[in-house]
Amino acid sequence: MALARCAARAVHGTARPHKAASTAFYRPLPDIGVSWKASEDDIAEARRSALSRNMRFRDDEADELRTLHNRLSELQKQVHALEAEQKDVGAAIPALAKQAKSDEAVAAALEAKRTRARELRAELRDASHTVSECNARSIEIRNAWPNRMHNRVPLGAESQSQIVALCDARAESAALPRVELPCTASALDAALADALPRSASDDHLQRADALPHGGVDMSAGITTTGPSWPYLIGTLSLLEHALTQYALATALRHGFTITSVPDVVKTDIAERCGFRPRDEASAQTYFVDTQRDEAGAALCLAGTAEIPLAAYVANHTYDATSHGAGGDVRALPLPVKLAALGHAFRAEAGARGTDTRGLYRIHQFSKVEMFVVTDAASSDATLESLRGVQEEIAQGLGLLYRVLDMSSEELGASAYRKYDVEAWMPGRGSWGEICSASNCTDYQARRLAIKYRPAAKDGEKAKLQYAHTLNATAAAIPRLIVALLETYGGGKQLVLPTSLQRFWLGGDGDERVRWVSPKATNPAGRPSHARGLHTMRAVRPVEGVRPAESVRAPGPLSMPTRRLHASARTSKSFQEYKDELRARAARHGTDPTTIVVAFALLHELTAILPLFLLAPLFAALGVSESILDFLESFRTSLVSEETQSALHAKLHEWIVRGTKVATKLCSRCDEYLATPSEAPNSPVALWLASLTSAYVVVKLLMPVRLAACVALAPWTARRALGPLKRLVRRTR
Repeated sequence: MALARCAARAVHGTARPHKAASTAFYRPLPDIGVSWKASEDDIAEARRSALSRNMRFRDDEADELRTLHNRLSELQKQVHALEAEQKDVGAAIPALAKQAKSDEAVAAALEAKRTRARELRAELRDASHTVSECNARSIEIRNAWPNRMHNRVPLGAESQSQIVALCDARAESAALPRVELPCTASALDAALADALPRSASDDHLQRADALPHGGVDMSAGITTTGPSWPYLIGTLSLLEHALTQYALATALRHGFTITSVPDVVKTDIAERCGFRPRDEASAQTYFVDTQRDEAGAALCLAGTAEIPLAAYVANHTYDATSHGAGGDVRALPLPVKLAALGHAFRAEAGARGTDTRGLYRIHQFSKVEMFVVTDAASSDATLESLRGVQEEIAQGLGLLYRVLDMSSEELGASAYRKYDVEAWMPGRGSWGEICSASNCTDYQARRLAIKYRPAAKDGEKAKLQYAHTLNATAAAIPRLIVALLETYGGGKQLVLPTSLQRFWLGGDGDERVRWVSPKATNPAGRPSHARGLHTMRAVRPVEGVRPAESVRAPGPLSMPTRRLHASARTSKSFQEYKDELRARAARHGTDPTTIVVAFALLHELTAILPLFLLAPLFAALGVSESILDFLESFRTSLVSEETQSALHAKLHEWIVRGTKVATKLCSRCDEYLATPSEAPNSPVALWLASLTSAYVVVKLLMPVRLAACVALAPWTARRALGPLKRLVRRTR
């Protein structure tokens, strides 16, 4: 029966956990669990999620999963039959053994039963081995699939991300154009292009070099380690410490437990969190190579404190009646909120261009990370709460920032929905990400065995459920330094917001710093609270601005400030059309190239097939001449109209084109039409008239044909061309 239960678990997507270690201080993690099943609905949804993120989805592995699913179902039946037979054989052997001494026939039957018992044990061992292999392969395939996506995630490339908040908290700034939210990132960039030009004099490296009491030394980092390993000197190092303390203090005020975490983690832990350390395509991870213990776990440097924070609560079950004891935050009731200052290590392989200049993209940096474990019903609201904390930090620093509901191609494997907060950096002439927040739902919890037991109902103990995990950056320190230097400048003095003053190690009387007050967000200086969520009030409100109505705007959080004019909308660029095509392909589980090919084929088929269907029909009915006469009179009426519309002009053009084609065909067949016997009733004349009228009708149906091609192209790509393409690949 144990084997049957193992096969059943494999079919339904859970793996048998390892036996717990005997020590009470360490329990190894169970095998990875995934939420995806082997059903057709889940396979289709996983394909859509992967393609929407511009990730590879292997249809051959999906086919293999179907085979594995069927094989495991067969094994489950086989194991049940073998165990039933083993039970019968085991019950028969003792009875036969009592009679075997006096009866040779019974003795022979007893030996046969014992032989069969040995065979059954071998068959069950083989079945167990097959179940384990099929189970492991099934989990491996489904583990490679990304998380599901929120239904409000914009589909497409980064340019399709929706701006859901725009806030200008700078101490001194010119008025920006009014903007209406939500809108796409590309639309906002177009609207603010004139108001936010690039300023080379505001470059953070130039401003850091102008400081006599601090700076950024990139050359020394090259000597010590390599490119993009900078030194922060003097007041800029003090600024780093002030920013970390400011972010931690804000997190603490919002109920987070401050935690110190290791910067080195097992690669297995990173993979369970949704990072792929061994993925050569990304190559973002630094590995720790030590010869001390070859049998030990593979280690790597953490790219974010999210990883060790998730590992801290791994393999733990929360209870509705839990209460903290002995300082163990894992015993707290949900939600469990942790914050940590960690060093993030990013290899950033292949990064090129302006992003590698200065502090914006470096290999090691300090980052304050927030991590939350909550129940499934609260995770969406918790994401809005985390976003509120991030906006509070950005407003307190007096930055011009925007919040983006990130598009599908910007979501990592673990993210269900993601917000990015970007600050305007004049020296770079662009917006730069300073923090992000992601809801990972149960993606990490299933892989790390994080569960909770809801409160009992009607006296019955509730079943265990997987928790939801969320992570959010409170402060990515180097990028905040870039934003502050390029926003405030200051010449030989460092200009900083007053929110950092109490965390400044140089003291209140430090003459190297000039303190400025950001624009107040509300009388209390911080966001107000409503139903547990953070509601931002408008900074520098603009007269006449009204809230935008859109399903993509998060309901619980009001939109702070400026809205995009309708007049600022620009015509779509070629890139935007490509992005829309990618999004359409992702929605239908195919790729853009296949959709384009399908559209071209349908366009040709809808032009050729109706021609050969209508021409015989018109010939059989004898209506060709009547149709041509009607079209000629219709053409004449179009020409005679004093004011001709664009539609009339196009219809006239198509009729004239049909007439020219008919004239050319008739001139080539003139010898048939010239003889008296081949007069107007000749078959050739009849077919020419029929083909001409059919051609004109097909041209007149052009809008209908195009609409049909657009509507049917995704279905044709997925149902016809997709399988054909996979078949061709297999035969190669």
